Amino acid sequence: MALQVSRTDLLTTEIRKSGQQHALVMLDGELDISTVAPLYEKFAELAREGINHVALNLAELEFMDSTGLSVIIAEHKRTTSMDGELIIFSPSARVRKLFEVAGMDRYLNIRPLREEAS
Repeated sequence: MALQVSRTDLLTTEIRKSGQQHALVMLDGELDISTVAPLYEKFAELAREGINHVALNLAELEFMDSTGLSVIIAEHKRTTSMDGELIIFSPSARVRKLFEVAGMDRYLNIRPLREEAS
């Protein structure tokens, strides 16, 4: 299992790769216009490596704006186009609300489901 850790002032990204096609991506901090570019590049790197199954752990993500949402949607499209899947785990109530307001809770695979999280 390979481990990569990337830090900006506001966002820490940790990536653990397992096998040829799987990765766990953990975000800690804030995902917004000032921090989204390095994450987008990390996702592009995973694509170049052929990783098409991504588990995205948002348990420690404190804030996300629409630019953060857009990079997650782009990653969902990328993994799906490669016959894979993006699964989003443990978003905070604040981050989950952004998915819901944007209607993305019906489009993305977010766990636990709203009913299970209550």
